[in-house]
Amino acid sequence: MLEMMKHKSKLKHAFSDCFEPLKSIFDNVPIPMQKDKYVTAAILGTCRGYSEAANLSEKAFASIVDAVFEEVYRQDSIDVQTRTETWLTEADEDFMESYYHAKDKVSLELDLTWLQTYAKAHFDAAFEVRHTT
Repeated sequence: MLEMMKHKSKLKHAFSDCFEPLKSIFDNVPIPMQKDKYVTAAILGTCRGYSEAANLSEKAFASIVDAVFEEVYRQDSIDVQTRTETWLTEADEDFMESYYHAKDKVSLELDLTWLQTYAKAHFDAAFEVRHTT
């Protein structure tokens, strides 16, 4: 249990740091990232590859995926995970290409600079709108 928590924390921090340049002041990522197949597949593939490299159980993998999606997508996590699961189940070609690319690329050191480079090239930084009434 303690070992799994260590891995979960490591992955959450890695993805949080990866998307830091795009986060708003409230730590939200850009909304278009919620529907981006490449990003969600990369997250899932990285978690899968890391879990396999660390010899983690399916239960640990599922817990890590849930925690990472929550860390990245906050209150929209469930919607993003549902969409991601649909693309995985349907074996969407673009999604699967990104998934396997990430899965094959990952190591226990978790260098996500390639994903950060992609995200910065394809998304504007998030911002929060203040409403005054």
